[in-house]
Amino acid sequence: MSRVLQKAYTGLRRSRRSRDRGTLSGRQGRSSAFAMPVSALSSHLCHAEAASEAAVKVAFLYNFFKFIEWPESANTQNRYTLCLSSHTDFGDHILMLEGKTVNGKPLDVVRNIAAKDLKSCHLIFIDAADNPGDYARELKGAPIVTVSDKSGFINQGGTIGLIQDGNRLSFEINLETANSGSTRISAQLLKLAKNILAGK
Repeated sequence: MSRVLQKAYTGLRRSRRSRDRGTLSGRQGRSSAFAMPVSALSSHLCHAEAASEAAVKVAFLYNFFKFIEWPESANTQNRYTLCLSSHTDFGDHILMLEGKTVNGKPLDVVRNIAAKDLKSCHLIFIDAADNPGDYARELKGAPIVTVSDKSGFINQGGTIGLIQDGNRLSFEINLETANSGSTRISAQLLKLAKNILAGK
């Protein structure tokens, strides 16, 4: 495991606090246990060894929140919501996000999100076993960022696809999908994307 990833993983573990419910929330200040220059996402963050791949994906999801702006219509809530589809299994790694904030707002994590609750999500990770393309089509035009590690996800209308790049985990972005939902992806994050699908 790379030094940067080890530092990130250790920092996330320090923030873990047990909780009975599957929904996680936080009230800490705007500190980031995964704080690092955005450029580090590109060159150091992504060494995805088998034992740490889930931790890396969780760290990516958390960092995506920091470089995406949602339209005012999606910012009426006083917290951000990360949703996980039914087959997503990050194990205890997802608990590392408990107590985290994004731009001063607590971050909630909702597992096994039901179809009727999708519109409450700001960002949703869709496991490859959950037919990510169906989610992307259902949420087209909504201010919800869809993320999946399913191969070719951005070509199915998804917003961000996690991809294996040698021994690293990288990502690609469908900018047309993001724009259709009026979500703004930071130029810093766009620079780090392995591929950008801009549309017409």
